[in-house]
Amino acid sequence: MEPTIIMSQERFWLLIAKKIAKEANEQELVELNQYIQDHPEWQFAVQNLENIWQIPLPTNNAAAEDAFMLHLNKLAENDQFDLAKDNTVTINTNQFVPTRFIARWAYYAAASLIIIVGVFYFFTKEPAIKSIAKKSPELNEISTRLGSKSQVKLPDGSVVWLNGGSKLVYQKDFGKLIREVTLIGEGYFDVVKNKEVPFIINTKSIRIKVLGTVFNVKAYPEDKQTETSLIKGRIEVTIKNRPDDKIILSPNEKLIVENELIEAQKKQKTIDLLPAVSINKLKFITPDSTVAENQWVENKLVFRDQTFEELAIMMERWYNVKVEIQTEALKLTRMNGNFEKENIDQAIEALKLIIPFKTIQKGNTIIIYQ
Repeated sequence: MEPTIIMSQERFWLLIAKKIAKEANEQELVELNQYIQDHPEWQFAVQNLENIWQIPLPTNNAAAEDAFMLHLNKLAENDQFDLAKDNTVTINTNQFVPTRFIARWAYYAAASLIIIVGVFYFFTKEPAIKSIAKKSPELNEISTRLGSKSQVKLPDGSVVWLNGGSKLVYQKDFGKLIREVTLIGEGYFDVVKNKEVPFIINTKSIRIKVLGTVFNVKAYPEDKQTETSLIKGRIEVTIKNRPDDKIILSPNEKLIVENELIEAQKKQKTIDLLPAVSINKLKFITPDSTVAENQWVENKLVFRDQTFEELAIMMERWYNVKVEIQTEALKLTRMNGNFEKENIDQAIEALKLIIPFKTIQKGNTIIIYQ
């Protein structure tokens, strides 16, 4: 899908700055919003810059810069940011604003130095960006940090929600001949129907082909399982070590692939499908047919018959903390429940009502034991 608006980078960053500083007029906002709609890969960069703007501002520029760098360093200490890495959006180099535009942006927006430092942080890490661009110059890559969720609208109109610690990669010519993405982590897909151009999702263990449907894919590389939950429609799944076998899922079915067994079969060159793969019915958690698998999109962390060890991993991604369970018996304890507005401290206290345990907090790490 070709963009309908051609805009220089300088104009783009000027409009972003004016919007954040609340100085943009209605015509400029319409122009900017249309450009972002035509270039969905920029949605998250804009979102994160707006978040930076919400940081309370000191009264002078020197203090502002010191405060912002202190803020970044604190995040880095807690593993919320890696100052040597791009934490939010990675796309090819020619879309990043040069330093001379940063000064121009600051001039037009009359904004705080905190924004200048923030933009500099996001858009001048040249070594990391260049290395990615050389490897895949025609790819758009969108990432979501732990403890956050993001939404992206693809050029064909399909919408993808990304859970914490997830990444979505797709070609710049997405939708012309094929609609294909690579998912690392968890994504909830609402795919626009197009029989002529299939929609393909690649993960470490499986390949999913759809025409138009709603489903959830959970494929974190470090997890023991890859899960595909079909809400409506119909999808075809191929296991990576059995490319000739197709698994068709019907609505309210979940496909579970045991990643470790799949890898073992690859090394041993065997083709046993079971017990590496299983299909289960989705479990409804409310009378209105709500299922647990897609509740994270609604900002609800729902767990059903989850071991404490599995729940700990979910909480790490949800709250951006490290959870260590030192008692083996606790790891195997199964739990049911959900968190919606609870912070990490409230969530831990709620779990103590299910099974007694003690905690020690060291920085960003919560140690659980009996």
